[in-house]
Amino acid sequence: MKLCKVVGFATSSIKYEGLSPYKLLILEIIDDNGTPSGDAFLAVDTLGAGLSDVVAVTTGVTATNAVNNKDLPVDAAIIAILEHVSINKKEILNKSKED
Repeated sequence: MKLCKVVGFATSSIKYEGLSPYKLLILEIIDDNGTPSGDAFLAVDTLGAGLSDVVAVTTGVTATNAVNNKDLPVDAAIIAILEHVSINKKEILNKSKED
């Protein structure tokens, strides 16, 4: 799994059959400080994540399990919207403190 931040949305008028129920989000992997780093990539949103959410993403063959259809061409899927993340005893996300 990868720890990522939602940095954008992608829309399309035509999608592969079976992908219609899902939004496509643009994600970046985040570093130990919670800062997006690296190249952006697309992921299927199975949960309803929003802009700036920190999410857990599965990639590769296991991503098809998240959409319950092994025939769909999915290589990244959001499997959790995170509320709290600590890395090396450093809190990088705490949604309860943001509200």
